[in-house]
Amino acid sequence: MHEHGHKHEHDVWHRCLGEAESPRPHHPGTLQAMDEALRQTRELKVRGRLVKPIEAMAVACKDGHVTETLYSIARRVSQEYNGDVDAVLRRLERDWPDYA
Repeated sequence: MHEHGHKHEHDVWHRCLGEAESPRPHHPGTLQAMDEALRQTRELKVRGRLVKPIEAMAVACKDGHVTETLYSIARRVSQEYNGDVDAVLRRLERDWPDYA
């Protein structure tokens, strides 16, 4: 898998979408989903509910219902706004590399 400018363990939940910068999407749903996903990610981090993929595996049976990963945020918000989940996830991974 590709590194994102930092070293960390990759696990089966990690969605490595490559290092190349993608062109900025123009689809309104994707743009709305990106903004909302970034807002929710910041809020979840502040509230202590954002976990790294390896942590998510550890808590999946215990309290996985109250924690989120970048992928779960991107998937949920993209569905809500009919956006491109890969574009949203790529943006979250760029802005939050420690949680990628």
